[in-house]
Amino acid sequence: MEFLDYVTRNLDRIVSELLRHIHIIAIAVPISIGIGAPIGIAIANHKNLAKVVIYIASVMMTIPSLALFGVMVVLLAPFGAGLGIPPAVIALVVYSMLPIIRNVVVAIRAVDPEMIEAARGMGMTKAQVLFKVRLPLSVPIIMAGIRNAAVMGIAVTTIAYLVGARGLGYFIFSGLSRARLDMILVGAILVSAMGIGTNYGLMKLEQFLTPRGVRLERQENR
Repeated sequence: MEFLDYVTRNLDRIVSELLRHIHIIAIAVPISIGIGAPIGIAIANHKNLAKVVIYIASVMMTIPSLALFGVMVVLLAPFGAGLGIPPAVIALVVYSMLPIIRNVVVAIRAVDPEMIEAARGMGMTKAQVLFKVRLPLSVPIIMAGIRNAAVMGIAVTTIAYLVGARGLGYFIFSGLSRARLDMILVGAILVSAMGIGTNYGLMKLEQFLTPRGVRLERQENR
C-alpha cells in the first residue's frame, strides 16, 4: 500500500525522471553506434590494430562507473559542463565502445569468405561488398552488441544522478539515504522494465533488419 500511495502522490516526478533517463540513453546510444561501428569496420581486417583497440576499450570498461563519472566531471568543469547530461553521456559512450566495436569486428570477420569472393567475382567494389554483403549478413551479431550496450547503459545511467543528470537514480539513491523502500522499488522496477523493454524492442529491430535468407537459416539451425 505504501508503494502504491507513493506512486500516486509522486506520479509527475516519476514520469519526469523516467523521461530524463530515456533522454540520456537516447543521446548516448546513437553517439556510441556512430563512433563504435565505423571504428569496428575500419579495424576488422587489421588483426593487430583490432587487438589494440579492443584492449583499450576493455580497459576503459573496467573503470568503476562512479569513478568514470567523476573523471568526466573534472575534465568538463573548465568548459562549464561538469554537471548534468554531458558527463553522463560521455561516460555512457565510453562504456558502450567495447560491446559495439568487438561485435562489429567479430561479425565482419564471420562472413563466409566464399560469399565475399562471389561478390567480388560479380564486379562489386570494396564499398559495395561491405554495404551489400558484409554488413547485412552481420546484422544479428552487430545488433547483439548494440543491445548489450543499450541495456548496460540503462543501468549505468542511474549513477548519473550523482553528477546532476537526474534520471531514475534519484529514486534509488534518495531512497537509500532516507531508508525508503517505496522509492527504491520505483527506481528498480522502472530501470528493470526499461532494460527488458529495450532489449525486446532491439530484438524486433534486429529481426526487421536481418536479411530474410539469414533469418531462415537461423531458424533451420535451431
